[in-house]
Amino acid sequence: MSMIENGKHEILEQADLIWLEGENEENTWICFRKDFTWKSNSGIRAIAQIAVDSKYWLYVNGTMVVREGGLKRGPSPEGTYFDEVDLSEHLVDGINHLAILVWYIGKSGFSHLSSGRGGLMFAMELPNYNLISDSSWKARKHQAFVRPDPADPPVNFRLAEPNLYFDASMNIENWFQSDYDFSFWDDADVYLRDRWGQLEKRIIPQLKDYGITEYLNSSDVSDTIVSEDSVFEMKLPHNAQFLPILEISAPAGLKIKICSDNYEVGETKDKSVMAVYYTKEGHQGFEAFGWMNGERAYYHIPAGITVHGLSYRETGYNTEFVGNFECDDAFYNKLWEKCLRTLYVTMRDTFMDCPDRERTQWWGDVNIEMQMSLYCLNESALLLYKKGVDSLVGWWEHTGKMLTVVPSGTDQFELPMQNLAGIWGFYYYYEYTGDVSIPATAYDMSKDYLKAFEMGEDGLVLHRTGSWDWADWGTNADIKVMDNCWYYMALDSGMKMAELLGNTEDIAFYKNRMESIKKNFDKYFLKDGSYYHNTDNGVPDDRANALAVLSGLAKPENYKGILYILQTVENSSPYMEKYVLDALCEMGYIDEAMLRIKRRYKQMVEEDYSTLWEYWNKNGTLNHAWSGGPLITMAKYIAGIRPTDVGFKDYIIRPHLGKLKYVKCCVKTVNGEITVDEKRKMT
Repeated sequence: MSMIENGKHEILEQADLIWLEGENEENTWICFRKDFTWKSNSGIRAIAQIAVDSKYWLYVNGTMVVREGGLKRGPSPEGTYFDEVDLSEHLVDGINHLAILVWYIGKSGFSHLSSGRGGLMFAMELPNYNLISDSSWKARKHQAFVRPDPADPPVNFRLAEPNLYFDASMNIENWFQSDYDFSFWDDADVYLRDRWGQLEKRIIPQLKDYGITEYLNSSDVSDTIVSEDSVFEMKLPHNAQFLPILEISAPAGLKIKICSDNYEVGETKDKSVMAVYYTKEGHQGFEAFGWMNGERAYYHIPAGITVHGLSYRETGYNTEFVGNFECDDAFYNKLWEKCLRTLYVTMRDTFMDCPDRERTQWWGDVNIEMQMSLYCLNESALLLYKKGVDSLVGWWEHTGKMLTVVPSGTDQFELPMQNLAGIWGFYYYYEYTGDVSIPATAYDMSKDYLKAFEMGEDGLVLHRTGSWDWADWGTNADIKVMDNCWYYMALDSGMKMAELLGNTEDIAFYKNRMESIKKNFDKYFLKDGSYYHNTDNGVPDDRANALAVLSGLAKPENYKGILYILQTVENSSPYMEKYVLDALCEMGYIDEAMLRIKRRYKQMVEEDYSTLWEYWNKNGTLNHAWSGGPLITMAKYIAGIRPTDVGFKDYIIRPHLGKLKYVKCCVKTVNGEITVDEKRKMT
């Protein structure tokens, strides 16, 4: 069963899917208008239900009420999300004017499954009738959104979103204003919504709009006359999801290209999105509709333009930073802030691996993002995890496979080690929140997936390659040891979920396999006090030994040998580094974990950039979710805040200062706020 409560959307089911005949190409924008009568004393709340492929902007009486509504498609391979929006406070007695701009992306990517049909469905209960989308609505193509310049590089194949080109000379001025005459527009065309499948209610909040803000150096470019083609490098205070804005005077027909540092410095084959604006004659302003991210915005402005001002609008996932960490070592304080910023910029429609190259919900990243959120964000962030789990299950229900990336309209990956980490995370989430909905939703999929693995004659699990045989970006992975640890951890989670849900008939399966692995683990892998099977360089692997600890397969008498490996071997990428740090702390070697953090994150912390990279060097993306694991280390082990009973009904506070003079930390749990303020006793 789906976790998402679809709610009452019978009214929306009455609505027609409307669009314009012949306008179904990629990157098509359609304007819709409808007037209606409202009575404020009717006792009815004006709750609008809206479904689109792919995004929408909603205006009521000339004022924008929703900026970039809608979600990328994919609660299942057949499903489409719908929004509920309360318009009550925006309506007036009498005639009201509704305007909706719908963007049909029109192609799939790693995070979006196109339906193949652009469209809008709208429904709202009114005092005397239901306002629904039908052929009485008026529609017009917004022709200012023009085709791309073939001379420009396209976005990379992973992204569904295209570059956006806007020709101001073709703009429909003030089309959303109350006094605009749209009577000459075409009647909307009605289509079957068979391609849209089941409608599922959005459970995450609408985006947060931080308003229009000046760049840090906006004053430097104000009222600049551009005498030769120039690039204006504009500085944001941090890596952000933003919409670039300009105010200029110009002749008609000049091309302005706007991109972020992630585009400017990226390889051609991995280009992220950019915006292009073609000028009209005279004084004009423009705000891009498609978001980009970075710490720098680059405006490529040709000669002949006067720049009156450049600014931006930051938008992002609607959550609050409620956790914090502070100590007397500036390194850890700075790392906490970078971890937090890294997490936040990878949240929007889904948890993402990165906000530039892919915008994709890889489950290995999601598992770490969920754990980070528990220590630093409010409860709305956990709705994004719930939405992710629900889509993971929705795809399994329709495909019979537990995939690693959903939604996806292109390649559909199974990376077994990421999936096993995800299953382990389902019960981890329950331990921290007491919310049984995740185990209840994910259990059948998890059991089905765990049963798909085969056991070998040696009593250990056989390697499952999946669609991409990947354990981590780092080198010299000891795959067989990692396989058995991850599988054991997932079995343990599955067994606990079975006990929680009363599925006692399944427990024997988990116990038998866990006992088989435990019985044979040391026999085949324990060598000279640590764990080893095979690596390319013949040296035990830090990740494999860390997982041996976290799974509980490693015995305490072997911790000293494992410690040596974790102090001397650094194979892990930032993705698996989180688990290495966890293992050191679980063994009681928190000082050693703190030293390892300083070694491994030194370059990232010292770099003048607010987020953490995909790799230890800057060859990948500059904002990658999986790199934020030290935030968990700082809150859970250095500040020492962790639950000992489900949902923090009971917990411990056990700070470990090491060489620090003080530690302050605040964590907002489901059972209240926990604060730590620990100072070293001076002798």
